[in-house]
Amino acid sequence: MQQLRSCTHRHQSARELNVRAASSVRPRTRQARTCCRAFCSNDQRQHNASLAQQVQNSTAPWPAQQAASLIELELCSSSRRRMLASAAVLAGLAATSSSSPAGAAEELDLTITDRIYLDIGVASSAFKPANDRMLGDKNVLPTDAEPAGRIIIGLYGKLAPVSTANIVHAVEAGAFTQSAFSRISPGEYIQAGRRGSRRLGDIAEVSGLAINTDLASPGPFKLTHSRPGTVSLSLSENDEDPGIKDRPDYRALEFLITTGPGPVPRLDGLNPVIGRVESGMNTVIRLSQLPSFQPDIRSQQLNRFAKFLGDDRADNVRRQYGKPLKAIIILDSGVL
Repeated sequence: MQQLRSCTHRHQSARELNVRAASSVRPRTRQARTCCRAFCSNDQRQHNASLAQQVQNSTAPWPAQQAASLIELELCSSSRRRMLASAAVLAGLAATSSSSPAGAAEELDLTITDRIYLDIGVASSAFKPANDRMLGDKNVLPTDAEPAGRIIIGLYGKLAPVSTANIVHAVEAGAFTQSAFSRISPGEYIQAGRRGSRRLGDIAEVSGLAINTDLASPGPFKLTHSRPGTVSLSLSENDEDPGIKDRPDYRALEFLITTGPGPVPRLDGLNPVIGRVESGMNTVIRLSQLPSFQPDIRSQQLNRFAKFLGDDRADNVRRQYGKPLKAIIILDSGVL
């Protein structure tokens, strides 16, 4: 009986402590709610609601002071739904202010210092017919190319000075004249300037090219391939023979031009942007629509499997992907 009384006494003491704790907390809770209501006046709530709507309708970065107002909005929310909504707005604000590509591009000097032109012709086939070829021909490109238009490219000499100087030097040396575009990637880009056999329409060796230190600079790699007409050095899409790229005097000249209609994000960060098309986008689009060698899915799978097995022929076949079935010839080129 004595143990039962002791247990009952302990339970009563615990209940008294709980009642005292609750009575001490409730006034503080009511006081906090009163302070929150006083802090969040009607005018403040209306201001925060208006500010939240502005952020939701905008894609530009917002300053910290306005972001702080949105935090007040979260603190003043009276329901879980409003708190979740304000949190979503804050998350969008943080993402917009931290990852805006426009803001990154504004820091770069995109001054066009040099311009080159490419006069384009399109032939009826990729090479001369066998019966039209003669011993000693300088190249086997068709001679029936019809003019297709002029492309004018502006080069970012401030952003990529060495790339600009090398391309201008190669154009002045006539390296691009009577060469052919080597690849069409439908809906993405067209590519020219491949080093290799002059007889097959590639460009020959060019002396006097500088070591391209632009490739060690982050600036050209910050620009994205989001717009048609973007010009970049082709590094990730390079289709030159490995033996050529391993030469000590090798300098990258192969370039690509994005064709649209959409962006090509897989090229971003891998190919330094060096300029843009200023005139002749209609010609670029027309060239991108020409027929090219595009293997089916099964052929691509077999090629990947052969490469996995170490078959060197897989790379040779892959370099033929996107090859135009009609020669796209640079009939003339120069510096403006």
